[in-house]
Amino acid sequence: MSGFSMALMLMIVFLSVKPTVIKANRSLKEARRAMVELRRRQHALSTKIRSLARESLGQRLTAGQDDHEAFELQSRTDHLQRTIELLEAEDRRVLVMDERRGLSETGWIICVRRRPEAASPLEPSNITRLWDEGRYVFFFASDMARARRKVLLRFSEEGGFSIVDVKPHEGDLSDPPALGAHNSDKQKQSA
Repeated sequence: MSGFSMALMLMIVFLSVKPTVIKANRSLKEARRAMVELRRRQHALSTKIRSLARESLGQRLTAGQDDHEAFELQSRTDHLQRTIELLEAEDRRVLVMDERRGLSETGWIICVRRRPEAASPLEPSNITRLWDEGRYVFFFASDMARARRKVLLRFSEEGGFSIVDVKPHEGDLSDPPALGAHNSDKQKQSA
């Protein structure tokens, strides 16, 4: 084997290996590009997963706070409803129905009761019950007879109203008056 034949064989081997090397280089470059693309996608997915995890954790924390706040609001609402029920159980408001016209007039607190059958059919039952127990109204008059007349003008006997009690009240209504004496009379009547 001479040097020429050896060179010729090397040349043939080199020429036959060149396309394989070129293909291998292309495959290597494509593999590198694919690796870079996979790393980019992996980073993007990792970022999305982290943001979703943060959001999920935030929602979990918020849900816990919302549950706590909802429980707190529910307990406050229950307390207010119980308070309202207690306040509505005995309505002792004094309805001011008049204004003072002269210095000689004094205030009168009058307990007015209405028969239940005189109530409107659309009237709520708790209002009917309050009128049956007696409502307190405040009028100004110079004496008890005039106070009764003013009440009867506003709450007529034909409308089912009756005067239960009349008490003079000096001063203004900022001091709560002693009310409720007629309830003991009513309890005695029902016994």
